Amino acid sequence: MVMIHILHNEIQINIIVYTVFENCFYSVLREAMDIESLRMFTVVAEHLSFISASQSLGVAQPTLSRKIRALEEEFKVKLFHRGGRSLSLTPHGRKILKASKNIVLELEETLESLDGSVNKIQGSIKLGLLHPMARWLSQGFIANFVNTYPNIQLELMTLTPKMLTEMADCDLMISPFLPEDQSLIAVKVYSFIMRCYASPEYLEKNSNPSSIQDLSYHNCIVNVNSPTKEKQWELQNSLGEITKIQVSGSVTTDSVDVAINLVEQGIGIALLPQSQVTNLVATGKLINIFADDVYRTIDMYIVYRSREHMTKRLKTFIDEYKKFVLINEG
Repeated sequence: MVMIHILHNEIQINIIVYTVFENCFYSVLREAMDIESLRMFTVVAEHLSFISASQSLGVAQPTLSRKIRALEEEFKVKLFHRGGRSLSLTPHGRKILKASKNIVLELEETLESLDGSVNKIQGSIKLGLLHPMARWLSQGFIANFVNTYPNIQLELMTLTPKMLTEMADCDLMISPFLPEDQSLIAVKVYSFIMRCYASPEYLEKNSNPSSIQDLSYHNCIVNVNSPTKEKQWELQNSLGEITKIQVSGSVTTDSVDVAINLVEQGIGIALLPQSQVTNLVATGKLINIFADDVYRTIDMYIVYRSREHMTKRLKTFIDEYKKFVLINEG
């Protein structure tokens, strides 16, 4: 009788444990469904467009709209102002967006921590960067990265220098200057050298500047890689002496690629990244005006929102990017 009584108690305990587990399982499942809705909400809030968000998520727009309406009914608040084609977050929507991002990121971190193998590192990364950097990375790094980590989807967003001063709709930014938002994390990855270049045709017509001061009398292509109007160049010589010289010209551009094209056509002198014009100098299409005596050093940063919610895929990308530039920029 005693054994039967004990066995009966064990069966009851097992039934209770199984019931609790089953309830927890379905509770977690329901939470996961809610989290998927929160994920959709965060994407709509980032794009401020149901059409763009549906394309990004791969979800039909009517389905996405229903999910957002269901969230609004559940929270009993309005998340978006809808006016014609415009969409904007309400004050409640902005507060819920912050909490939603934290919840989604925490879930992703937890899932990633369950298995650290390459095939289990998955998800998407929106990377914001200038066009020349995107071009450079696409020549080798991007292909190697996606082949090594096939379950990570990269979305490259080419931005203007002005857009890099804020955290655009992206997870990471590669930027040659610090962001204005002090809450963002900016980590220096490497430094590169910029020098003064002109075409042989331009120098033949306008003479070769013999000193930094002579640049103020030349047609200079300014605003290259600059988020604001550039009125002077800060240059350093081999002795470490720094000179600030007033510069101006008939054409300005915030694009390195455009500036290179203009210099090559003899429009003027530009301060360009040395690594971007190596072949043009080697073939005689561009001339390094001051040889190696005058230059400007620029730091390159990788920018992200918070160390607290750094997912494994973001950490992986940052580590691989650092390895790549260490080899290629030394």
